[in-house]
Amino acid sequence: MGFNQLLFLWTAIFPIAVLLYYFFRKMYAKQPVSSTLFWQEVMKETKASPYLQHLQRNALFYLQMLAMILLVLALLQPFWKTKALVGEQIVFIVDTSATMEVRTNDSSLFDQHKKEMLNLVEQLSGKPLTLITTGNQPTVILRGETNLNQIKSEIDRLEVSYEDENMSKSLDFAQSFFQNKATSVYIFTDQLDRKSLPLQYENVSWNVEGLTAEVENMSIKRFGATKTNSGISALIQLDNQSNKEQVTELILSNEKENLVKEQVTIPPNETVILSFDELLESTYLKASISSKDQYALDNSMTVFMQDQLSKVFIDSSMHSLVRTAFQSMDIEVSSIPAEQVGFLKEEGIIITNQFGLVDQIGRPSLFIGRNDASAKEVNGAVQTTEHPLFSFANLSDIYVNGVYPPIEGYSTIATVGEDPFIQMSPLGDIIVLSDIQMTDWPLSPSFPLFMWSVKEQLSASNTYLGTFSPNERKPQSLGSTSNEWEIYTMDDSYEYSIENGGAFIAPKKPGLYVIRSKDVEKNFAVAVSQKEKEITKGSSYSLSGQQIDSKENYNQHSFVPYILIILLLLFVIEWEVQRRRGFTS
Repeated sequence: MGFNQLLFLWTAIFPIAVLLYYFFRKMYAKQPVSSTLFWQEVMKETKASPYLQHLQRNALFYLQMLAMILLVLALLQPFWKTKALVGEQIVFIVDTSATMEVRTNDSSLFDQHKKEMLNLVEQLSGKPLTLITTGNQPTVILRGETNLNQIKSEIDRLEVSYEDENMSKSLDFAQSFFQNKATSVYIFTDQLDRKSLPLQYENVSWNVEGLTAEVENMSIKRFGATKTNSGISALIQLDNQSNKEQVTELILSNEKENLVKEQVTIPPNETVILSFDELLESTYLKASISSKDQYALDNSMTVFMQDQLSKVFIDSSMHSLVRTAFQSMDIEVSSIPAEQVGFLKEEGIIITNQFGLVDQIGRPSLFIGRNDASAKEVNGAVQTTEHPLFSFANLSDIYVNGVYPPIEGYSTIATVGEDPFIQMSPLGDIIVLSDIQMTDWPLSPSFPLFMWSVKEQLSASNTYLGTFSPNERKPQSLGSTSNEWEIYTMDDSYEYSIENGGAFIAPKKPGLYVIRSKDVEKNFAVAVSQKEKEITKGSSYSLSGQQIDSKENYNQHSFVPYILIILLLLFVIEWEVQRRRGFTS
């Protein structure tokens, strides 16, 4: 507690003067009264409560003295101090990655950080707060907010997103809010190296709240499975991230039953690799460990046995721009001699112009041009039907000056004027009835997008979309823009819908999911990254810029409003006392 105006201490002479006046006021002479009627009763009451009788006789004096003392106190402007955050503005950067689910002291690290944030909010003292969450794209939840109720509400609603933290991206993003103001930045994460902080700002202080407790964690670091002639072979890598030897039970199961149960001993800070052969044919395999550690998200992994065709084989006689289009999207591409196209045994998608092999290849194929017919000159705009191949590739701006004859019985999905340009076979093969040299298509952005859609379409017979990271945005050639797809968990719990050609966004929570549209159903998995499977003990620390005071800051709260309320109440009581005694008495 303190006083802002000690200069007004001299006003204390007024209540002192009144007090002295009370002692030296004129004393009335006693006057005997002959009547003693009720004297004994009056004396009994006085002796029974002498202090109350004194207070009743001098109530006005005490009220006036208290009022004057409070007036003097109000002039001194007393206040009490509470701790306040340093700086003109405050920035919270909140790590929402999967590792925030690690549990210490019977609660998750994320919940502990939320409690600490709420405690710090009480010390804002009217300063604006900006709240940023980490992830693939840092998100501003609050921008310069001063409303405490709104701030607390948003903090309570924060959830783990399970994405990689990408802290460097979040730090770069946060710097746009500094604006040459004295800023206190609070980072809530598990571990952050001091060298990662942009310390070039002299008016910024950095406060890192990390994971300070020792954590024991075991994880399934990697899990893979492949089909063989004798069944399924699986390879599992288990990681012990603690300083103690750990014993756990490893369980391999499919959609119906447990296939393997085995006790595994892992030395401290070591990794072991286990292999299993001749497992039963399954749609998917799930590996789980029964470790009672402090981080459960990495205790299970699932692999589907319906992996997409990932490799593309291109006829060496094809134009090099076809190969370039696939390579630009990081698709594995191999060239094969033209004479060996019909004898290829390895699984993959084949791209060729040898139309005579259309019924002999026996695997998904893309034919660009025809080597068994002559092209004719055409003129007109390219028009497409509503087909998944054109969900991302718009062909309206390309020019085609020649096409080959169409194949009877194949469905036409794109035309040049009135002539067929792209067809599909009953088996799902795709036929482009033109050579690359006959078009300006490779100069259009739609060319690699179309090739990507071809790869997705030719793998679409597979019912597995793939494995995604939480909240991952990834183009998927699911169907026409008019289709509606619904995403469910494996327990048939509805998640959300993708409508009107909306972008595919993976769910945020790791697990197995199903995406459905009418009678079409595809599986996919959401898994945390390898980085989010490593729990590292961190520390909490503070670093202050040269132009910002690192000492504790305090906020003053005045007592004066409360004193004035008491004074108002005293004046009302004085008026009532005076009224009862009579104003002229």
